[in-house]
This record gives sequence, C-alpha cells and structure tokens, in this order.
Amino acid sequence: MKHDMTSTISEFVWPRSALADCVTSMVVRDTRGCVLDQAQRFNFWPASPYASVSWTFAGDIHLIEQQDQMERPWTGARLPSFGFVGPKLRPVITWNPGELYSISIGFYPDALSAMTGLDLSPFTERIVPVEEALPRSILEACRNFFDAVPRDGVEGSFSVLQDKIEIMSAGMRAAGTGSRRWKDWTRNLVNRAAATGSGHSTRQIARRIKSWTGVGQRDLQRFTHIEQLHFKRLGAPWKGDIDWAALAAESGFADQAHMIRRIKQHTGFTPEQLREGRDIRHDEAFWYYRVLDRMVEQQLAEQKGQ
Repeated sequence: MKHDMTSTISEFVWPRSALADCVTSMVVRDTRGCVLDQAQRFNFWPASPYASVSWTFAGDIHLIEQQDQMERPWTGARLPSFGFVGPKLRPVITWNPGELYSISIGFYPDALSAMTGLDLSPFTERIVPVEEALPRSILEACRNFFDAVPRDGVEGSFSVLQDKIEIMSAGMRAAGTGSRRWKDWTRNLVNRAAATGSGHSTRQIARRIKSWTGVGQRDLQRFTHIEQLHFKRLGAPWKGDIDWAALAAESGFADQAHMIRRIKQHTGFTPEQLREGRDIRHDEAFWYYRVLDRMVEQQLAEQKGQ
C-alpha cells in the first residue's frame, strides 16, 4: 500500500490456500526513495505468537531495547539481514537509519516445528541469524529466496519458495484452520496436543504446546483475547465515550484493569494512548498496525458476506 505522505509501501501478501495452515502471510516494507525523518523511521511491532523469517535487501534495522535509545536509536543492536524471529510475548521496537526494503514471512509455530523438527522454546523473544535456528532443508530454500528477490521480483520468488515449503510440509499435522484467526488456531492446537502421545494430563498437554510453539497455553489465550478486542474495535470504532468495562467483558478479559494491563503488555501502550496519544492512521511508525487493521477489516467483510 502507498501512503501519499511518504510513498512508502507496506502490505500483506497471503500464501496460496494449500499453505494456509503453515504460512500466515508475507509482509513487505519498502521505504526506498522516501524522505522520512528520524521519528518516522521507527517501527512498532505488537507481540505475536508467530515465528518468522526476515530478509533485509536494502538498509539496516536496529533493535530498540532501552527507553534512552529512542533518542539515540542508532545505538541499538543491529539486527541480522537474514534473521529468524521467534514468538514475541512483548512488543518490539526497531529503527532504520535510512531507506529500507525488507520482507518477512510468518509461520504458524507448530507447523514450522512439525515441518523441521525445530523446538521453538529456545527462540521465544529472540531474533537470531537464521543459520542459528533453521535446519538445512528449509534454510536452503530461504537463502534461495534471499538471492532470487532482487533478480526475479517478489511475486515469482514467493511462488518458488511456497513450492518448496509445500513439499516439505506435505503430510504434516498442524493446528491451522485457514481462518487466520488466533482463536481458531489455538483451539485446534490444544485439541491436537490432547490427542497426541500417551500422556493426556494438563501438564503434558501444556509441555507439548510449549515445545511446538515456544509459547505457553496461558499466553496463547491472552493473544485470543487481544484479537477479540481488535475485532470489537474495528467493528465499532473507539469514538466518544467508551464503556471500557463492557468492552473488556465482551473480549474475554476478567475486568477493565486486566484488559488495560494486557493491551499495554501486547503493544506497549494503554488503550487511551493508542486512541488519543498515537495517531495510528497517520503516524508512519505504526504502519504495521494499519496493515493489521486492513487485514481484520477484510475478515470482517468476509464474515458479513457469508
């Protein structure tokens, strides 16, 4: 998507239907040729249970880990240009010192684990060079994508990568449903964990889920509540006076305080800060939130059309 203010490109690309239980989406971010000031070159990422592979074709990305780095973002650690991003239980802030062209592809973590044998637990909250995480089979396909995009373009390169992933994922059992909803994926994941192996106790189920996803069962439930709130917000935009207590109850939170605490844990901001203090519609640093909004709006439209 192009924004008139900066002409940046920020978009989701969906995988083919055969991979809907494995690949969540491809995210393309391109600021080449744009004039952005220091504040516009921040990137705010909410927490996410997904794992992803990230390719940086142009520019650099610095990780902001301390509040004082917001004033001097170039002091943040430089992230690998070919990296693996584990599930994130907290929001992440990054910064680009100049132009950026990057692509990331998200995976349902249990599908990635089933496809590669990877235990995701050691990679939760971590961003590492992809060679430190992925086994040779999928690493080679990802490296070929890195080489192919500058030569063959995004669309054709993504199609070839999907061919490789489809072969590797054939016959695997994953919890995805193709609905793109965290609640559906989480429910199926718990059911599959309960039906797998010889042990069916609550603790054994929880261990399987943590090994497959790198995230605990309670954390996954938190993500589903955040998702419900997101759908409520876009279904009835936050304007005027808001009954926060009612919104919290409808979204599955224990109470209003619980909702506010979880939103801040998920995004780094309170609901009021997101609504009033940060203009997500126009602040370039919140480009990813706008892309998420478009995705949810599309899902809401699809639901109404059913």
